[in-house]
Amino acid sequence: MTRHIQSDALKLLSWLGCTIALGAALAPLIFYAGKWMADLPILDGYISAVLKRSDFDRYFNRAILLAALICIIPLLRSLKLGRKSFTLLSTKANPAWKSHFLGGFFLAGGFLLILGCAYLALGLFESDKGFDLRMAGKFMVTALVVSLLEEWIFRGMLLDAVLRSSRQSIALLFVTFFFALVHFLKPPGTIDLNDADVKLTTGFWIIGQIFIHFGNPVFIAAEFATLFAVGWVLGWARLRTCSLWLSIGLHSGWVFSYELYRYHTFMPRQYSPELFLPYIGTNLKSGLIPLTTVCLTGVVSAIWLYFRHRRP
Repeated sequence: MTRHIQSDALKLLSWLGCTIALGAALAPLIFYAGKWMADLPILDGYISAVLKRSDFDRYFNRAILLAALICIIPLLRSLKLGRKSFTLLSTKANPAWKSHFLGGFFLAGGFLLILGCAYLALGLFESDKGFDLRMAGKFMVTALVVSLLEEWIFRGMLLDAVLRSSRQSIALLFVTFFFALVHFLKPPGTIDLNDADVKLTTGFWIIGQIFIHFGNPVFIAAEFATLFAVGWVLGWARLRTCSLWLSIGLHSGWVFSYELYRYHTFMPRQYSPELFLPYIGTNLKSGLIPLTTVCLTGVVSAIWLYFRHRRP
């Protein structure tokens, strides 16, 4: 059994390495393709605007996620799961899926927006835009697509793969670390990269800059810890309910509130990005205070599930 666990761990590490390498190679190509497509007249005005204003950071993040999806196919074959992995064998039919999804969405999104409103009240962030219902609808679609895809990959297929040879606690820890690391692979905010500076090797240069930042404890506390907490809460929800619906709801609530807040607000110029670190970052997912909010969401979710399903 120990040898089996070590073999699966090695395969997962290989998957991570291939994901990083392929994502770094794809990022400049996707960046060039996106900028070229932005000028096509057949595209919707919103899509064209997003492609134009998106910097290399965003393209790099999407390239990493695309690479993870591509590399997961040989991973599943190496783990000898085959087509069975797509059925998520350790999940069960969830008759309460609607309440789990909606409850998770409003809990995660609500707590995050409350935190954002507190930032606004304290003057840490400002807003110069009225509420845009059209953009809110687009962010909702984005949140649903991202949460469905990522929960299927991480809390679905990968967690199923690790659960076959590990205890739940070990499997949760392992998959949570991979989830946080994949999402952590984004250019540091201190890098100012212009579109004209992007080359075919820029993705690999960015990878080097990311790993250099792993030696910065403030950077780890402000970014990686929150991502790890998010992954842990989502994984716990998946194991607690034997279903993906609660984790999809929580995930989509976080993504929706984060994107909505980022679009409507900004940090005043008198505050440097490093001024409040490690407590508060430049967005709703950076810092120890957002980390506490994520943990609070997990605790309240556990209490809600307890009373929701308590038997007389």
